[in-house]
Amino acid sequence: MMIMLLRTTLVATLALGSQAFTSYHHHGVTLTHLGASASSSVSIEAVGQDLNTALEGCQDEVAKTVNVAVGSSPTTGRLGLIATKNIKKGEVCLAMPLDDRYMLTADVARDVVFMGVLPEKFEGWTGDAGLIALLILNELARTAEKGIQLPTRGDEVQALMKAWVSALPSPEEMKQSHPLLWSEEDQEILQLSSTNKIYRVLDDIEEDVAWLSERVFTDEKLPETVVINGEERPCFSQDGFRWAVALAQSRAVFVDSALRLLPLMDMCNHDDEGEEITRGMMGPFKMTKGAQIIAAQSYKAGDEIFCSYGPKSAADYLLEHGF
Repeated sequence: MMIMLLRTTLVATLALGSQAFTSYHHHGVTLTHLGASASSSVSIEAVGQDLNTALEGCQDEVAKTVNVAVGSSPTTGRLGLIATKNIKKGEVCLAMPLDDRYMLTADVARDVVFMGVLPEKFEGWTGDAGLIALLILNELARTAEKGIQLPTRGDEVQALMKAWVSALPSPEEMKQSHPLLWSEEDQEILQLSSTNKIYRVLDDIEEDVAWLSERVFTDEKLPETVVINGEERPCFSQDGFRWAVALAQSRAVFVDSALRLLPLMDMCNHDDEGEEITRGMMGPFKMTKGAQIIAAQSYKAGDEIFCSYGPKSAADYLLEHGF
């Protein structure tokens, strides 16, 4: 059997044996950025509206510039960021301070949420992505009033995080899109066909899960499963961790010298001509460090805006993002 990977500006198709995985080059159509579960009764539109409503409740706390809303992508039919006004090339579409209350980083995992649970300066086989994955699982647990109730945040910001977690694609969806959750047969084909070896990543996940299962996942505050959107999803378990690592790999970006998963910004879909998410100084006196999405072209109100996930090889995009 042969893998055929066609990466163009608009569409990439991976054919694996009798199965074909098709994804637009924009990230929203890949299931790693789906807004709602295909098997869930919650619609894409409802998920987007929940995020927008939650953002309105805490916008002054979490954002400095908001010229977008989360909505159904006209390109993909999934979630994306939609311009709420005319935006000129070079203007800021979305700017958010680097705030540990809602941005997921390895330091927040080690020094705040899992402090005393993980060894000081803990470095797992999966690196920063694995630590961010643990934060994703904790946010999932917090939607059910479980998990570790850190970072400390007000009700409005917590509502935003709950709406964001609810918008993440389920493990079942990602089985059709992200290589880390593909079937063993398809992973074997990818292993033989790509310069990026998926077995190495899967081995790293397995090593971390073995360690975490003995020392972290046994904590009674950390549930093995959580019900969200009417579905039971794996949480602090082998399946949950692998799902969360896939999310971290596909959604986190490097900003201000650290890998960060930026809720809301992570809904922005990819285009090769877009600008990467970058650090910016914001606030009245430009004294606050933050992350920002800059328009690489002019947009009209109602247009979907895009960013770039950075200069990567086709193999990197496939392994990390699923397209």
